[in-house]
Amino acid sequence: MLLRRRLAVLVVGTLMALLVLAFAGIASAAPPEPVDSTPQTIEGICPFPMLAELSGKSKDNELPGGRTLTISPGFRVTLTNLEEPTNQASYVITGTLLATERADGTNFVVARGRNIIFGPEIGMFLTIGRFTFISQDGLALTRPMGNGRLIDVCASLA
Repeated sequence: MLLRRRLAVLVVGTLMALLVLAFAGIASAAPPEPVDSTPQTIEGICPFPMLAELSGKSKDNELPGGRTLTISPGFRVTLTNLEEPTNQASYVITGTLLATERADGTNFVVARGRNIIFGPEIGMFLTIGRFTFISQDGLALTRPMGNGRLIDVCASLA
């Protein structure tokens, strides 16, 4: 009876120690940080210049294998057509981006949830769902392909 009790205390103690270590690792991870909310002019993406105003938080998490996971809780962008300022739209873009570095220096990106994807050759799209594309230096080189809704932001703000 005494042996069982000691074994039970040992097992419970070990489990509690493992839980404390597990939660300590989660708690020590840095949370997403507020994005720079300075309005930015975007040119060369749509046929007109736009003003982008950002709010929310974002964080890049480096993963093994040359991968980066970007999360963006509470992230929102307001885009204004500077030639027609009444043409304005706000988008909640709280999705994730998983970028895997390729040998040629580009990234294969998997976008999940709600994201804005843009590049000078493709324009700008709001993606809702799961889409993939190739990017370099933060710009999409290929049009997003996948499952879900694909909304042409340039057409919406024209």
